[in-house]
Amino acid sequence: MCTHIVDYWLIVLRLIQVVVATLSVCTLCAAQSGLPSLPNLGGATPHPQNGFVYTRPTATEWFTRAPHNLVQLGREVVAPDNAWPLVGLTAGTALLMKYDQAILDTSQRLAKHWGLIAPPHVTGREYYYLYSTEIEGIPLPVYVPTNVNSAWYYLGDGYTQLMIVGSFFSYGVFTQDNRALQTASLTVESLLTTGIVVQILKRTTGRESPYYATQPGGRWDFFPNQKSYNYQTPKYDAFPSGHMATAMAATTVIAANYPEYVWIKPVGYTAMTLLGFAMLNNGVHWASEIPVSIALGYTAAKISLARVPRITVASRAANSRFTWYASPIMSADVAGIFWGARF
Repeated sequence: MCTHIVDYWLIVLRLIQVVVATLSVCTLCAAQSGLPSLPNLGGATPHPQNGFVYTRPTATEWFTRAPHNLVQLGREVVAPDNAWPLVGLTAGTALLMKYDQAILDTSQRLAKHWGLIAPPHVTGREYYYLYSTEIEGIPLPVYVPTNVNSAWYYLGDGYTQLMIVGSFFSYGVFTQDNRALQTASLTVESLLTTGIVVQILKRTTGRESPYYATQPGGRWDFFPNQKSYNYQTPKYDAFPSGHMATAMAATTVIAANYPEYVWIKPVGYTAMTLLGFAMLNNGVHWASEIPVSIALGYTAAKISLARVPRITVASRAANSRFTWYASPIMSADVAGIFWGARF
């Protein structure tokens, strides 16, 4: 009897997560009464807040853009303008690696003190399977966390982001909102780029997860045997964090597309902070993996956003009531130069 009650409550928790994500997206998309309007140019909708020209995305562009995005990501790494940020990222990561074990121990000690974990019975990684299905032989389990720490951890498991994407997509389809549709498409595109790079790095660096570590700071086994990787994944897949990269990519895309909602970034970054703390507590990741993961998610998102046409503001005096702008526009419906003025 108790087992059935627990099952029902876990299902309710997952449904609440879906409802909250849906309502949040609907609030973002619908509450736009205070925004000035700009003309619709054959399906291309310039947005006054961020300058993006929103066209209806194709059904496959989130996928077909992947090769270009991966190449562009490589260019960003070696771009001269990014040299100093890359040096800073490398130095910060190296410094954290030196103190990885101490940071992990401190985090887990705090988590135990606050009752978030209680090894070996409560590790902070617990979840409950609702059901599992397959698509083309790929297992797709649906599960819910069973404690606070695992709830924070699963903020970056992909399901949360996909529910938000589904909400944007559904809203965009039913209301013909190109901004919502593009947000969904760009988010999936950036998650795909992030996921591919994360898997490549995991399968080449072979760093032990903390809870599987055989030495302080974890052992690195570069270019591990892939069969061994598949059967003993925690032994090799710590670096980098797909959870953190995914959360950063989604937050960056949504914030860029809805800049009038200033709470998006604080909420997203707070969720990422909880996620990072949870990953240390449950022994899945080291602290030194977080900066690289954040940088990866941010860069993947920016690459996806860069393909959206944007209005070039040629003149906008502070506190002036007169604004004029011009931008090239090209889509399936219209090609040319958009210009205009607002008084």
